[in-house]
Amino acid sequence: MASSDPTGLYIFGLIILAIIGLYAYSYLNQRRVANKQKELMKVFQASPEFVKDAPVLVHGQAVAPDCILLTTGEHVAFYGIFVMSQESVISGTHSGLGANVGGVPVPASGNRITDVKGFRFFETSGDFTVVQGSSPYFVRFSSIMAYYAKGAAMVSFAGDMMKQAGLSEQAWNDFINFQVAENALKVLCGFEAPVVSQHTKRHGGGFMVHKTTDHTSVSVVDVKSRIDSRIHYLMAGYNIPQGILDLIAKRGITLEEKDEVILVETFIPLNREVFVFGTFDGDKSIVYADGTVQLSVSYTDPAGD
Repeated sequence: MASSDPTGLYIFGLIILAIIGLYAYSYLNQRRVANKQKELMKVFQASPEFVKDAPVLVHGQAVAPDCILLTTGEHVAFYGIFVMSQESVISGTHSGLGANVGGVPVPASGNRITDVKGFRFFETSGDFTVVQGSSPYFVRFSSIMAYYAKGAAMVSFAGDMMKQAGLSEQAWNDFINFQVAENALKVLCGFEAPVVSQHTKRHGGGFMVHKTTDHTSVSVVDVKSRIDSRIHYLMAGYNIPQGILDLIAKRGITLEEKDEVILVETFIPLNREVFVFGTFDGDKSIVYADGTVQLSVSYTDPAGD
């Protein structure tokens, strides 16, 4: 009896090893950065000199700006709010005709988005001020957003394709800003709020034109960060705060009665003591400058074990 060819097993094994390797690298890199940060913090604490383009650790009260949190009316120095509809629907049409080039299928042109219901966007109060002793330091959250926005710009071609298909500029920009903010807040305060999604797809139409409707329902069951954070489940016509309604209306979105909205927020109450670690820019600002130092804020001393 002839032995089977083991090549497929070797390839499968290599793929599994590659996946394990990627996960291991990601985990070890996070540990490496965290350990490096602690080393830099302890070096600064041993010799607390403010040097341009060098790491700095500041401990003081978040005193400004005095913002009103859009959900509860609390006075805060910083907030970031993710706003999303619990239900969203995207409908579209596409031609049933296609082409083949050398055996490779080529998508037909003329795909169109015909209707979009639902939304997902991010809103923030932006940069804030921390006072250590009598010295104010400006914590530039905008510097992290700008860094990740550069990465998002690399997929601008996808946005062009979506907009040509019928997606609005506002919807695409909101979606990208949402993704940028998720990454930026993970760096700033360890923010994580996994969105659990359920998708269904319905097909219809005739022989020449196919119709597709994608329906998505989302939920957020847990949120964590090194600063205050929480989740709100709200319903149109009942308990959505006016500030959030204004943000939704500004985007040209109209809510139907009983439409459900999820808000996930992270914030720093006004005058709360925080630790801030980042790069000193030489002019009273603490910024995101590189992947090792990053820019982070917490209620407890991040240099502690």
